[in-house]
Amino acid sequence: MVTLPFIKNSLISIDIGFRNIKIVEVEVGKNNEIFIKNFGIASTPKGSIKNGAIKDVKSVTNEIKKVMNEINVKTKNAKIVMSGTNIISRIFLIDHIPGQDLSVAVRNTISQNMPIDMDAHQIDYKVLQELKENGSSKLKVFVTAVLKSIIQSYIDILIELGLKPISVDIPANSTAKFFNRDIMVNENETWFKKKKYSKLSQNTFAVIDFGSETTIVNILRDRVLEFNKVILRGSSNIDEAIAAKLYKKLDESERLKKIHGMELPETNVSEEQEIIYQCIKGVIDDIAKQIYQCFEFYEKRCYGDKVGKIYIIGGGSLLKGLRDYLEDVFTVPVYPVSLLSIEGIEINQGLDSERLNYLINSVGITL
Repeated sequence: MVTLPFIKNSLISIDIGFRNIKIVEVEVGKNNEIFIKNFGIASTPKGSIKNGAIKDVKSVTNEIKKVMNEINVKTKNAKIVMSGTNIISRIFLIDHIPGQDLSVAVRNTISQNMPIDMDAHQIDYKVLQELKENGSSKLKVFVTAVLKSIIQSYIDILIELGLKPISVDIPANSTAKFFNRDIMVNENETWFKKKKYSKLSQNTFAVIDFGSETTIVNILRDRVLEFNKVILRGSSNIDEAIAAKLYKKLDESERLKKIHGMELPETNVSEEQEIIYQCIKGVIDDIAKQIYQCFEFYEKRCYGDKVGKIYIIGGGSLLKGLRDYLEDVFTVPVYPVSLLSIEGIEINQGLDSERLNYLINSVGITL
């Protein structure tokens, strides 16, 4: 075991997704340096999550316990990240009146514009900026709302595991924490691309998390999260499309997806290859259309700037040809990002670095 001099806090973080549960043990330094001691990935029991809430605490905790034993976790302090499907986020413009109680103004705005039970939800907000509209001073406020019962279902997991709950967080916050740091990416751009992209804003960018069941769109301006949307389509939909067309089992369809991706050979294309390509492209086209709608909504309804570049994360971002496809569709540079692309991350020797792309949310909540 490597021991680093800056270490002060040990944490375990747990990210429960629809397909996989990611468990990471980290040590966090005084300047938020992160040392990944160990990690494990388990399959999420089928039917254990519904609408973002944990419905079968026992089966989930049993899977987590197995992994914790396998990787020999000793830490008790724990953070957990929620599934993103039942997290509501909105941006509102609120009249800026000197001396007003902003929390009351936010709650009044939510009650008038969001069809939710205010008492049943945990509501958090962040002021993004002050601006003028028709001569009046306004505050642009980013609001998130989550059912308290869903938050409690995640706390129950930690208690059942005998861990000390430190926080329950959402994927968007994890992403925002990481992308406040310097990101080391391979530019790998031609002179033509650099010229074409040179006039785009570098202060506004998207981080797109390609997951199994969902695709999460985050937009940050000046490294501050200003937009978040969960698209209910993910890489598992590709597996299902291939399985339906080729009469294959899902695990075989997933294998074919990984082999072929969005790249067709120039010659001697078989009928099966063509079908696989069309299945993948059909799902990705649908996701890209919804991403584009998110960008438009952010610009027109959230007083945002045009997105100048895209970072892609998550297991689905490893799909062959996805980066080139997204660059062609959105005409902005696209950068795949792994944990080791992010400043201040170190990993214990001997760990499988190829699987780190699945861990950005689970590591990000430790900050």
